[in-house]
This record gives sequence, structure tokens and C-alpha cells, in this order.
Amino acid sequence: MTKTVNWLSICVFFVSGLFVQTVEAQASKTIESITNSHQINIAYRDAPPFSYKTADGKVVGYVIDLCNVIVSDISKHLNIRDLKVNYIDNKYLPERDELLRDQKVDMICSVNANVAEWKNLADYSIPYTYSWTRFATLKDKKITNIEQLAGHTVSVTAGSVDSIALNKANRELGLNILVITTPTMEKAFELMHDGTTSAAFINDISLKEIVEGQTDKSSFYISAKGVGKPQFFVILLPNGDNEFKSLVNQSLCKIRNSHDFAKIHDIWFNSPIPYLKLNLQSPFSEEMEQELALNGNCNPVTKITTNE
Repeated sequence: MTKTVNWLSICVFFVSGLFVQTVEAQASKTIESITNSHQINIAYRDAPPFSYKTADGKVVGYVIDLCNVIVSDISKHLNIRDLKVNYIDNKYLPERDELLRDQKVDMICSVNANVAEWKNLADYSIPYTYSWTRFATLKDKKITNIEQLAGHTVSVTAGSVDSIALNKANRELGLNILVITTPTMEKAFELMHDGTTSAAFINDISLKEIVEGQTDKSSFYISAKGVGKPQFFVILLPNGDNEFKSLVNQSLCKIRNSHDFAKIHDIWFNSPIPYLKLNLQSPFSEEMEQELALNGNCNPVTKITTNE
């Protein structure tokens, strides 16, 4: 009897050990890949001031700056002095799903919100800023609210949080709006500009940047009221990798709790955007700080360990 119990104990211990090792391997898959390859893959798309490629091939932007700090912290944590960053151009938003599903990227550093629709496909960091979905129209159409778009045709980026907000409002308000989806925000705006659609629905930060870049910028009206709820922008991460997510959030919290956070924000939102020379004149505010605190608590912050 004693021999049987001892044998069973050994079996349980052995199987439990295998289970723990399996769970740990799954939990640290991203970190293991980065450690073995000394490379980290970051997807971005052309969406100033969040992320974009300059004429000389440099990938820059507000969220790129934040992700660069995160990469530096990850490099120190894993004791990798030569960590290489591979930027992957997620040119069209619908391709983002494939990048996540096939685990071709470790982080997506661009315009992405923390909506429930991501839960089966990706995880995400705490938020770093927020905006609203708004629409732009030609002023001569004299359309100032979404109710006036009832029965009209509008454009929006496929797979975006703006499309989610638009479709929800269209359904709940019974507006019978015909929605044309496009691969990029710029294309959605172009369809409105040339009269194909009556309005283009885009997050208000990107929308302001697009309008400011037009030679006839005074011809457009941006809705005063946002559609739906505010969008909290996040960094998209591999689904189910809690260890990597924790590492990213620790780094992002460190940034958010520092004086540099407001400075980084104002470089991209309250001064001429590097390489583009547009100024969105949207300074970091106390209201923004409070909203972020309510939707992504950083207190207390666990210190990131380094192996230096």
C-alpha cells in the first residue's frame, strides 16, 4: 500500500511539473522569442501623429516614442544589449487581424482602442491617450450632427473603432446610413472630399491632422459632438501572454507617472509635428490625466527588474 501511494505521489508530482512547465512556456512565449532572437517585431501604420514613416525611412510618432521606451526597458530586463527592432508596416487596417492571429508581431504601436471586440484576438496595454469618433463634412452641406446624416452615404476605415461607433449609432438611432468602408483613414476622408460620401468618420486626433494638411482646410466642418463613448488608445499585444503584458504595463506606467509623459505628449500634439510641421494645438491637460487614471490605474507601480 505504501509503495502504491509513493508511486502515485511521484506520478502526480511529475505530471504537475509538466503542467507548470507548459503553462510557464505558454505565458512567456513572446519573451522567449525575443530572448532567443534578440529581436522584437513592432507593427505600425501611417497615422500621424501616432505613427508614420518619414521620407528618409525613419519610423516616428507619439506611440512610437512610448514603445521605444518600453523596448529599452524590455532590453534591460532581459539583459539584451543589442535588441533589434523590426518595424512592420501594417499599411491597411484589415491586415492587423492577420498579424495578430499569426503572431507575426510582438506589439502593434499605432491607432488602436481597447474595445471588447479584441478579446478573442489580442490583448492590450493600459491606455496612453484617448479621443472621440467624430465626422468631417464639407461646410457647404451644412450638416452639423449625425441625425442629419440619416439616409446619407458615409465613409469609415474598415475594422476601426470608428466603424464600431458609427454602426452602433446608426443602429440605435435608426438612421439608415449607408456605410462605405475603406482600407485607410485617408481614403475615407478622400471619398468625403470628392463628394462620393457625405461624411467621413475618424478619431478626432487623426481627423484634425488630416484636415490641417489640406490646402482647403477651411472648407471642412468637424462635428462638435463625439459619436458613442471616448476611445482609449492602447498598444496591442499577443493574446494570453500575461507575463509580457505585465512587463509592457510596468514600463508604460513608469512613463505615465513621470514628468516626461506630458512632455512627450506635447512634442506631438502641441508643437509642430516632426517632419510634418503641423501643430494640432492640443496640450496635455489635467482632464486627460484624470481620464487615463480612471481607465488604467498605475498605482502602485511594480518596478521593472533589470539584470545590469
